Amino acid sequence: ANIDIHFSHSVNGVAALHTKILEDSELAPFYKIYPEKFNNKTNGITFRRWMVECNPGLNKLVSGKIGEGWKTDAEQLEQLQPLVDDPAFLAQLDQVKRANKQTFATWLAAHQGTVVDPDSVFDVQSKRLHEYKRQQLNLLYLIHQYYEIKAGHLPTMPLVSIFGAKAAPAYTIAKDIIHALLTLSKVIAADPEVSKWLQVVFVENYNVTAAEKLIPACDLSEQISLASKEASGTGNMKFMLNGALTLGTMDGANVEISQQVGEENIYIFGQTSDQVIHRYAVGDYDPAQWVEGDANIRRAISFLTGPEMLAAGHAENLTRLHNELIHKDWFQTLPDFNAYVVRKGQALSDYACDPMGWRRKCLVNIAKAGMFSSDRTIAEYDRDIWHLGK
Repeated sequence: ANIDIHFSHSVNGVAALHTKILEDSELAPFYKIYPEKFNNKTNGITFRRWMVECNPGLNKLVSGKIGEGWKTDAEQLEQLQPLVDDPAFLAQLDQVKRANKQTFATWLAAHQGTVVDPDSVFDVQSKRLHEYKRQQLNLLYLIHQYYEIKAGHLPTMPLVSIFGAKAAPAYTIAKDIIHALLTLSKVIAADPEVSKWLQVVFVENYNVTAAEKLIPACDLSEQISLASKEASGTGNMKFMLNGALTLGTMDGANVEISQQVGEENIYIFGQTSDQVIHRYAVGDYDPAQWVEGDANIRRAISFLTGPEMLAAGHAENLTRLHNELIHKDWFQTLPDFNAYVVRKGQALSDYACDPMGWRRKCLVNIAKAGMFSSDRTIAEYDRDIWHLGK
């Protein structure tokens, strides 16, 4: 990498926050020598695949209202903005989402025999399984909800928590997280009291074919990486374009998504990148103190090696993950736990109690997705780096 930076004529990050971190810390010595080389090119996605092809219902609805021009000039999606106060159009948008959820449910049953209810909230975290992406934070939330339901604190409507991920073959803790999620899914499914309200689903052999079914069906998009660790993300853009709302940290392109849609149309929580970087710099984070000082965190982590989980899973995997969270937790899951529980609770309550408001937020996200087209990204690379058009 050092040789690459020295001999390249241009060096770029792939989201505004990513580029700033490269300049300020990760590549700061190079930035001091070669400031003229550094620039930002926020990632993008191809709308032709991630809406036109995989979401024909939304494609037809959008094109029927604003024409076909947005397919080659994605900024034209802004023309949808005035429709946020059109109840008839919002109802059509809701019908498209409901049909996509039914399509995914049908596909999932055929794919792996798993039955889900399309009238539940589809909460989705699909991305590479890695500790910095914090599927383990979602896992602890689900255990917390298990206890809340057992205590009679019932949610406003059922939740289907859907994961799509693979772990690198040698990444032991990542595989332990998958094992814990699969084990929890069995524990919940076997409990008639909890399974009415909560379901955990792991999509088998997750790939682009599965993503093309899952992304259009998503209601709530989990983008919960530890702030400062995600370079950009593109799943966040795909979900946004397809009318899902983001629950996320101020990390990667989430920052720019938030700037585009406004804080009222995204669910942001957790530490900032500056706070996280400071924790690493001073070395003051001790997860054991958080476990000791917070009953909800302690209860959720202890459940990993409790009798229900051990009866359904493997003690070696569950114990290793349990110990990792208490003694290491390198990606600071625990400091964000309570904020995550509260913010996710607010999102799920908004979905159930204010359906019209939820649809408005979804439409704002679609209308503001134009910036995240790969057409814009590639044009910027050409304009500033490649100069192929000259």
